[in-house]
Amino acid sequence: MKKRFLYFIFISEIAFAQTDTIGLEPLVLNDAFLQNHYKSQSIIKLNDSVLEQNPAQLTQVLQAQTPIYFKENGRGMVSSPSFRGTLASHTAVVWNGINVNSQTTGQTDFNLFGSNSFDGILVKPGGGSIAYGTGAIGGTIHLLNKFDYNKGWQQKINLGYGSFDTWIGKYQLKYSAANFSTSIDYERNQSDNDYKIPNYMKRNLNGKYYFNTLNANLGYKINPKNELKVYSMFNFGHREFPLADIGSTPSGYANQDYRVLTEWNFNPNDKWKSQLKLAYIREESSFYPNIHSDYTDDLKVDNYVLKYYLNHQFTENFELAVLSEAFYNEGSGNNLSKSDQNSFNLALLAKHKLSDVLNYEASIRQDFSNTYNNPFIYSFGFNYRPTHAYQLRGNVSKNFRNPTYNDLFWKTGGNPDLKSESADQFEIGNDFICKNLTIQTNVFYNNIKNMIQWIPMNSSYWVPRNVNKVETYGVEVIGNYKWNAFNFNTTYGFTKTKDKLKNKELIYSPNHKWTASIQYTYKRLSAFVQNIYTSKVFTLADESAKLDDFWLTNLGLNYKISPLYSVSMKVNNLFNQKYQTQENRWQPGTNYMIQIQIKF
Repeated sequence: MKKRFLYFIFISEIAFAQTDTIGLEPLVLNDAFLQNHYKSQSIIKLNDSVLEQNPAQLTQVLQAQTPIYFKENGRGMVSSPSFRGTLASHTAVVWNGINVNSQTTGQTDFNLFGSNSFDGILVKPGGGSIAYGTGAIGGTIHLLNKFDYNKGWQQKINLGYGSFDTWIGKYQLKYSAANFSTSIDYERNQSDNDYKIPNYMKRNLNGKYYFNTLNANLGYKINPKNELKVYSMFNFGHREFPLADIGSTPSGYANQDYRVLTEWNFNPNDKWKSQLKLAYIREESSFYPNIHSDYTDDLKVDNYVLKYYLNHQFTENFELAVLSEAFYNEGSGNNLSKSDQNSFNLALLAKHKLSDVLNYEASIRQDFSNTYNNPFIYSFGFNYRPTHAYQLRGNVSKNFRNPTYNDLFWKTGGNPDLKSESADQFEIGNDFICKNLTIQTNVFYNNIKNMIQWIPMNSSYWVPRNVNKVETYGVEVIGNYKWNAFNFNTTYGFTKTKDKLKNKELIYSPNHKWTASIQYTYKRLSAFVQNIYTSKVFTLADESAKLDDFWLTNLGLNYKISPLYSVSMKVNNLFNQKYQTQENRWQPGTNYMIQIQIKF
């Protein structure tokens, strides 16, 4: 273990993130707000080549390439993040500009998404509620699809087989002309998932799963000033939940999620920019307390979103923008009182370039809802770049998280009088930019108030209340270095958390998370090594139980037989590390995946 740790330290000292963290130009953004704002905060960009290194669920690529900690109830099971030490509901997942966190739980299960369902991913640490609303406290994760024009017909097939009878497959068809672009793809991931575990049960029992994703996108350039886009994503799958004990009842979960988004971009001239988004999102799930019984606990929520962004550049150095959203959602279920919610928000944003080296942006936002009170929030950030090689950034903001459907309307305990959580945040960052090297450092502090916790009223009755206060603080390092045929990368996060009521650290929040990778390309052959180190985490609020730290190494090879054919292999957990990210939910040891890709 000591030798492997020294190897990891050596790799990490020379490896700085392969992701492009300063410029966003290589990835076409479809979010007008992200294009024009949030310049005072760092961004990690994961392009399609990085995503292809992890041909499975989204958890794997984010675990290997970011400082975010993911708690998994076993391989392929429910996966929830801890970003900057915050809870899973404090990370906003944004699909092509729309917040898609669950209205029932307030979070996203990252194992429901395949890593190849997107053309790129942007990870933005820090508050983002001005643009993305509820849950954007620890950070935001942006799932992006792009449109190619004037490239004709394109087809691609990916097929893979791996350990535990795991199969992955994807077919993608694209067609584009000068003013028209369309794409459709289908992806499936399934596994028996019966890997060995180091306890008396010997195997991961009742762990089968399958996931399906269907994407269909359409873009049309009406003229140089107008462009229409339609995005759609359909996720449906089924999972068994691994047994924690040999005598446990085998349970399972099925989901059907539908997302449709229409976008109109209208830019009449260089001074005016506008973007209108209309979205429909349905969450539908069924929990099987016993997979051998027909009884299910069902939940369904329909969401309707209208989002409008308007930006006007008054002078060469000053621009003002308006951002507004309207929401309507309706939910029902066995354990959920049928109810609906209406909300509306309005934000004003200003950008001012004071000189060639100094600029700032300021914004305010107010939300209005028929079910809860929302705080008035703000954000102020600046960028100071005295030379090309150095930039100083700073940001202070107030962010929030709304109560979920479960918090408000659960039949046995829902509390309609809950307030929204609020979080005051401060961060300062330094960017060092050279020809082939970029390093970003962030120091941050978060103070979360009115945190919602479910507390017991008696032995069987729990009610959510605004009772807790939490603070998180720490340091992040993100870097990128390229040298000849080598790409070196690393991310590091040091995080401290404190439950102010108990004076203890939050559970499942590691103090240290370190990733490091090297990629080498020679002619048709490329190889990469990924390293992930995670320190111990507490599993009980009184800090009386913990999970040990662990270090993982993954190895990958890719060979291009021709421009149209390639074959790749990946070895996960090369040194057969025994580890858990959720108590009593073991992860697999060394496992393999072989994949072929055909383009035509």
